Amino acid sequence: MSRSLVIVGGAPATGKTTLAREIGRSLALPVITKDDIKEALAAPFETGDRDWSRKLGVAAYSVLFTVAERVLAGGQGLVLESNFRCGISDQPLRTLAALAPTVVIVCRTPSARERFAERAARGRHRVHLDGAVLDEWNGDDSANQIDIGTPRLVVDTTDGYVPGLGQIVAFARDAR
Repeated sequence: MSRSLVIVGGAPATGKTTLAREIGRSLALPVITKDDIKEALAAPFETGDRDWSRKLGVAAYSVLFTVAERVLAGGQGLVLESNFRCGISDQPLRTLAALAPTVVIVCRTPSARERFAERAARGRHRVHLDGAVLDEWNGDDSANQIDIGTPRLVVDTTDGYVPGLGQIVAFARDAR
């Protein structure tokens, strides 16, 4: 398992980060999330507008893919989490998948937009500009249903995990 790549994706507010961390703990793999990187990159800068946030997101993805490549090239495995988008993320993810046995886990829930609105109302790190994202997003998650040709599992996160966490971890453990 030490050299596996577990990709956890899905639309915003579908429980990706929580699930990725659970998988990482269960499999003793480091977890790298795009949001952690984006927040760290933003630390020395003043908050900008939506365009600034998007540019910071592009930089965060560059770091995410570079760090993941270095970890995998070093013979280690990891869990990689983000709201990867079909088309944009496919090639970088396929490049990583060529370096190690890989599985993709996609989180879904019909209540993602409602959850996102609740999260936006609570507030989180200043870099995310959730209000602006909420104005642009109608809740359609089709752009986040990544499939890069590796084994893939869709997890309903509406109320816990379906399939259950044990089955999800077993799926990730069996990466080939």
